[in-house]
Amino acid sequence: MKRKIPAVLVTGFLGAGKTTFLNEVIREHQHLKMALVENEFGQQSIDQDLIVGMQSENVFDLSNGCICCSISNEFSLTLLELASKAGDIDFLLVETTGIADLANVIKPFYEDRELKEQYTLAGSVCLVDAANFDQQMSEREQQMQVILSDLLIINKAELVSEEELKAIEKKLTAWNGTAKIIHSSYGKVANFRLEAFSESVQGKLEKKMAEPVMFRLIKSKKYTTFTHEFPGTISISRFKYWFDYFAAINQREIYRIKGILFSKDSPNKVVVQSVGGATSYSEGSLIVPGETPNNRLVFIGKEIDFERIGYELDRYLTKD
Repeated sequence: MKRKIPAVLVTGFLGAGKTTFLNEVIREHQHLKMALVENEFGQQSIDQDLIVGMQSENVFDLSNGCICCSISNEFSLTLLELASKAGDIDFLLVETTGIADLANVIKPFYEDRELKEQYTLAGSVCLVDAANFDQQMSEREQQMQVILSDLLIINKAELVSEEELKAIEKKLTAWNGTAKIIHSSYGKVANFRLEAFSESVQGKLEKKMAEPVMFRLIKSKKYTTFTHEFPGTISISRFKYWFDYFAAINQREIYRIKGILFSKDSPNKVVVQSVGGATSYSEGSLIVPGETPNNRLVFIGKEIDFERIGYELDRYLTKD
């Protein structure tokens, strides 16, 4: 069976340091064969000229629009063409434009049957500009990129104080409490390895999910984070039947769902994710003998009816 190509999405607001970060990643992973898909608004992209250390035939440029909206079909077709023509690729890197709607970049990896056969989404990275944080985070696009990412890199950390860094971390955690947060200067991240990226962010997710719930509901002016727990092992097929439909019909209010489930039919935990109504399930870590099965789901969205979610889920899972 052909190995699926792991895809890593790199996003962040304009000037946050995405291209610099990618250059560092490429430089530190010369032993891997990588392909890069990037996009830029306008007639001609300049980012391709900024990427160093990568053969031009492995750089695919979408410059007629944004891969997150008007040409999403072209995005999927480009990735399928890449998989068929580029030979064995160790990793695919996708750099989005600074105003990308990340949900529509992620969704094809969950929804497109052909794409799912060729690729596995390892996770998404968001570069955050520490020096211009408050100004940029007032934009909805940047907020959504933070909410939908698995790793948040606070770049340009050398330009702000320790107190400011802590304040930025606190705000990012309020938007996305399940993401891993690290600092960088000049796009350099110590010990960042593509081979360990997926396990690293998933391990962080599982660790956070295992911690005692410090909150069940956090409300900001624009977003709500709600955590729901229920005990015992469950039928994943039964859960999928409910959850896939629930995520699809509530996608306007619920932007992202992450969770850890304990299955009756597997020795491993199940990691469930939903973005923009599209869902994904993957194998998590082994269930430790004697570990108390405690399922946990985190919902991030706007005006979430959290009482209805708890009632509907509990009712569905307990009915005959």
